[in-house]
Amino acid sequence: MDLFMAGRIKLKSRCDECGFKHQENRTCGVFVPAEFLGGRYDEPETPREGYMEDDEGEANDEEGKDPELQEKDETEQAGGLGNMFGAALAAPKSGIEAAREAAAAAKKAADDKANKVAREKAAASENYLDSLHRKMTTKEKSEARKKRAALGRKAEKLNTPKFVKAIGYVRVNCFLGVPNEEPKEFIPVPETRYCGEIEVRAEHRKDPHWKRALPPTNEVLSLVEAFLDARTLGACAIVNTQWREMSEAMPQYYDLKHMEPFANFEAHDGKIEDLFVYRHRVYSAGTKMVRVWGLAKDYSGEQIYDEESGMEQYNLLHTPVRDTAIIPKIIKANQSMYSAASNGAVREWVLAHNIHNIKFSGAMWEHSGWVNQICPSAQTPGTCHMHGVVNHVCLLYTASDDRQILVWDSVTRKRLGKIEPPNKQCGTMRVMALSDRHLFVGSSNGLIYIYPFEKTCERQDRHECSLAAGPKRFCLQKQLRHGTKPLSAMKIGGKHHVMDKLFTGSTDGTIAVFQLEPEGFDFECVAVFDNHTAAITAIDLSWSHMYTGSDDGTIRVWCLTTFNVQRVLHTGNRVKCLYVDEAHEDEEVTAAKAKVEGEEKEVPTGFMYAGLSNGFVQKWRIGSWM
Repeated sequence: MDLFMAGRIKLKSRCDECGFKHQENRTCGVFVPAEFLGGRYDEPETPREGYMEDDEGEANDEEGKDPELQEKDETEQAGGLGNMFGAALAAPKSGIEAAREAAAAAKKAADDKANKVAREKAAASENYLDSLHRKMTTKEKSEARKKRAALGRKAEKLNTPKFVKAIGYVRVNCFLGVPNEEPKEFIPVPETRYCGEIEVRAEHRKDPHWKRALPPTNEVLSLVEAFLDARTLGACAIVNTQWREMSEAMPQYYDLKHMEPFANFEAHDGKIEDLFVYRHRVYSAGTKMVRVWGLAKDYSGEQIYDEESGMEQYNLLHTPVRDTAIIPKIIKANQSMYSAASNGAVREWVLAHNIHNIKFSGAMWEHSGWVNQICPSAQTPGTCHMHGVVNHVCLLYTASDDRQILVWDSVTRKRLGKIEPPNKQCGTMRVMALSDRHLFVGSSNGLIYIYPFEKTCERQDRHECSLAAGPKRFCLQKQLRHGTKPLSAMKIGGKHHVMDKLFTGSTDGTIAVFQLEPEGFDFECVAVFDNHTAAITAIDLSWSHMYTGSDDGTIRVWCLTTFNVQRVLHTGNRVKCLYVDEAHEDEEVTAAKAKVEGEEKEVPTGFMYAGLSNGFVQKWRIGSWM
């Protein structure tokens, strides 16, 4: 039934109350911004700036008052205090007072006449909509009250809810109907209206018959899946069933979803200083010793799992290193393990196939302070010219609290060079990282010093390398700044292990990313992240993701393409060190061949190991993709 054709609902051409077309004799209940209203509907309790007060409007509109109210005012003014408390209270007026009152009355009449002329001129220049959306005069309010009284209950005002007022909206209480035309602040009646994110449903609006939205086709996801990170694929998985199946089939989403702890065992009484994995065994440094841990197996060679948690169990295999000083750093290079001590010693241990045959090979004693970092040089692509060994790590760099960096021959264990402090105000050397061209050293004052490997210098200013003797070795090229707090972690890498970015972590909880250029020293800081709430203690990289550990007890997984946090892993204690053991390439090739031949072969899986401050080592699955 058409209510408009039947005459039950009439559409006004223009409303005298709000100035817009609407349905006649229907109270408006929509919400509009409070700044849009001129006080003609449901006014806020506090008058808005730019609008006159109620008493000001009454003073300026005496000629437009309701006749009954005006007659009452005149009666009260005529009686004065005598009508209220008796004629005895009225006092006779002197001639001077009467003259003053007459002069004031004449001045008031002149001002009222001038104000009336000014209002008439303003009304003549005011357009129709502006006049409708300014503050109502006393005469207009009186006429509105009479109209509402004549219409009865259907013209009663509706209160504005408190939660609507809190977000700056008020209810339109036009008693003539619902606006459904301009301006844009009013939303047409047939459409759904929103106040912020709250849907406002009209009393007389019927519920529409919703049509089921067609889900996006599978081709949409198949075209963009290669460009999405794991977390974005997780958001796509909730679109529909087909997209969830397609997302779960993606290796990056599967690895992110199933990133869970595989082992959690106590390795030391105190905190874990450092660790690495070699031949599926965990080497952990803590409590002045180095221990070797292996997977627990029964007599038949089957792996043992914990009955309650289902995690892998590890057994202590051997304790090859015992020292009188703290061992803050251990690394593996050239089939050897190097341990740094707090007394300034660096020792070499030969890693035999039988861990009980691990033996001490030699020591390097020249530091006078705590050795904070050992950094091996990159492996030679072929046979090195120094020692004649294939894929050999020829040099070792050690940084200490004595503000020196020493360069060692990995075979003879002799010092080949020394990098002096750049100035007397520099801090201690805390962390190091090597790129294809330079050595980056992070200090305790937040500075990063850059030294070249070769005997070259690219500085343009005049310094020692400008002499006739030519460039000297390890000349300071440039300094980068990462805050003012000590640097506690540093790593160089990028997507697919391309060394194009420098990642630094500070004790203030921030992580900085510097872009490394193939030429020059224009290393720009492209991003700074403060997601962690405590000091950054470790940074490690896989081919596609970055893993950061912190004293806040979390490990955050970052995408190296978008630098968005993919997951936050809670360890339950402060994280002191990280080691990422990716799936080996030979395992991937073997698995691919087995798949082609139809054999059952376990998919190669990478793991991440975390050393905690309570002496536990946690092993997390990162999969074949992450």
